[in-house]
Order: sequence, then structure tokens, then C-alpha cells
Amino acid sequence: MSEEYSVNDCFNQPPENHGHPGSISRVIIGPGARRPDRPSALNSERLVIHTNEYEPGGLSGDGHAHSDQEQAFYILEGQMEVEVGDETYQLSSGDCVILPRDVFHKHRNTGDKPLKFLFISAMLGDGPPPGGR
Repeated sequence: MSEEYSVNDCFNQPPENHGHPGSISRVIIGPGARRPDRPSALNSERLVIHTNEYEPGGLSGDGHAHSDQEQAFYILEGQMEVEVGDETYQLSSGDCVILPRDVFHKHRNTGDKPLKFLFISAMLGDGPPPGGR
């Protein structure tokens, strides 16, 4: 049986709203990611990658922490302000930030142009997550 290991044209995959005002996310890799509304997405065991686009002023909401994953953002275009714990960072194209497990975080587009970034996440735990292969 042939497996697919590539997603083309990632920023033109079906858009999703993950509850962040002024944003569009597209899940391209993740546990159980491939489904009828995301036929080009790839399934994985623990790795999750989304493309993200935030309009000027777009934000992640009030912030949160994850007990089951660590995350990173890699900025492709635009400017982001991100709070990680007690620290605030100003990021732009080519910058990256890590969001450790159980650490509060929130972010927003601080520029006057769209913000594009990759959301990269590692699902943590003892066994494969539900929907993994």
C-alpha cells in the first residue's frame, strides 16, 4: 500500500476556525488529520503542524496552557507579540518561540499586514494519541 508523505500548497488547504478571532488555521499534519474535509492532510502519531494566518489585530483570545503538548511558532511573514509565562516577545519573519507544556501563552498580530506562521506541536504522553497511526 502506498503512503503519502507530502502536502502541497499548504496555505490553500481548507480553512478552519480554531476560536482565535481574526484568524484562519489549516491542519496539514496531525493525529487523525486526514478526513473528508481535509483530504490532503497527513496523519501522524504525535506531530501536529498547522498553517496560521492572522489579520491585523487578530489574536489567540485570553490565553491558555496545554498539559498534553509543547508547541512552537515559526514566523513566516508579519509581526507577532507572544506572551509565554511572565515574558513577552516581539517576533517577526524568521523568528521562532517555544511554548512549553503547562506554561500560559497567548499571541496576537501586532503588524499592519497579515501574519503568517507555522504552529508546530508535539503531543506528549505515554501512548499514541487517539486517531494516531
